[in-house]
Amino acid sequence: MKKIFFILPAMLTILLTISCTKKWLEEKQDIKLIVPTTLNDLDLLLNADLFQYDGRGGVETSSDDYEFTTTQFNQLPSSFDRDFITWQRNRDFENLVPVQQNEWKCAYSQIQVCNVVLKRLGSIARNSSNEVEYDRIKGTALYHRAKQFLNMAMTFCKYYDKSTSSRDLGIPIKLDDDIEEPVNRATVELTYQRIITDLQESAKDLPIAQPDYSRVARAGAFALLARTFLYMDNYKEAINAADSTLKYNSLVQDLNLITNTSGSRPLNIQSKEIHVRGVMVKASSNASIGRINTTLYNQYTDNDIRKILFFRKEQDGKVTFRGHFLNNLFTGTTTGEVLLILAESKARLNDTEGAMEALNKLAFNRYKKGNFVPFTATNETDALGKILQERRKELLTRGLRWQDLKRLNRDPNYAKTLIRSIGNEVFTLPPSDPRYVLPIPQFVINFNHIEQNTY
Repeated sequence: MKKIFFILPAMLTILLTISCTKKWLEEKQDIKLIVPTTLNDLDLLLNADLFQYDGRGGVETSSDDYEFTTTQFNQLPSSFDRDFITWQRNRDFENLVPVQQNEWKCAYSQIQVCNVVLKRLGSIARNSSNEVEYDRIKGTALYHRAKQFLNMAMTFCKYYDKSTSSRDLGIPIKLDDDIEEPVNRATVELTYQRIITDLQESAKDLPIAQPDYSRVARAGAFALLARTFLYMDNYKEAINAADSTLKYNSLVQDLNLITNTSGSRPLNIQSKEIHVRGVMVKASSNASIGRINTTLYNQYTDNDIRKILFFRKEQDGKVTFRGHFLNNLFTGTTTGEVLLILAESKARLNDTEGAMEALNKLAFNRYKKGNFVPFTATNETDALGKILQERRKELLTRGLRWQDLKRLNRDPNYAKTLIRSIGNEVFTLPPSDPRYVLPIPQFVINFNHIEQNTY
């Protein structure tokens, strides 16, 4: 039968070989017979380095947060980046060798491991002696599967529209570890319902406390659920999920307390407002070749601490981004993002006072003490404008701007035509253009003959 991705029967073995502990492998001398059978085995699978990667590098490159001179554009080492920067119709991941760069392979490799874990859990008896570990492993697998389903939906599907979601093409919802299982694209509605189901169940199973930044806890599941509901325009449920997140983790890092502002990376992955490690790997680094959009950079006032911590001035007088938590761009959820979701959702439900309260909880820790004047708004429209501006400044390079453009383009007040000038050539991307939905990689179509996105 046809396969959805290049995960052959040996793929799981490869993951185990490169990711699990030496001791675990030594206990199983015949590599062909490696089958995870214990909770420790399954935990090791979910600790693989692969799970820190989040994809979305292509759509990040396509967003309006970057600009390029002709020289910078020509310096890009691959046509892949140039195609994304200029919004070509044919953008394919096929020639990207590292799985972390290939958004489709990155996602479904993780989904496959999660399905293996969930399937094997069914053969292990849950009892009073292992229930804590059992539930944590189950919750972690459900979280990572849902996260990758959401990443795929954000990249390869139309924006969620309740009136058309039952007809719009979603992604293949792979729930079984059988790689020979025939696959088809679900609808957008079924795609998002699966994401919600996985995250709600995950939140019940995950522990309250987060032992370290590489492990997800309950607040992280609710945060991703809040992100999901925001991207469904379900503001009431987004508020409920955001409130649940803040119940377990409401810490916002005070950027006023960061004194070492001269380093190459002043922000630390150990920040307690981070719910779980998540990084983006792009085909090439815009931080070293492209520049942050000048208009966007000018939105940061001198009282905004992020202007100091997020950017580095280059010799040409323009800036690159340095506000990431790791060597690669951070894509995980944070308390800051949750507060912005809460603020926006309240504003859209006409709770202007509540919206400003949530926004100021974040802003108080992002602007210089003594100079910060709390945000106020006269009405819903005023509040929404301020919140969306802060959202773009706070969540820069998180891989979320592309999806934000897709949803905001539906509103004439925020619709935007993207323009890139490369030398004498001008490229444009009008609001709601079909190119906002990426084509399914050709290697997937060749193997499965699933329906391609149309342009």
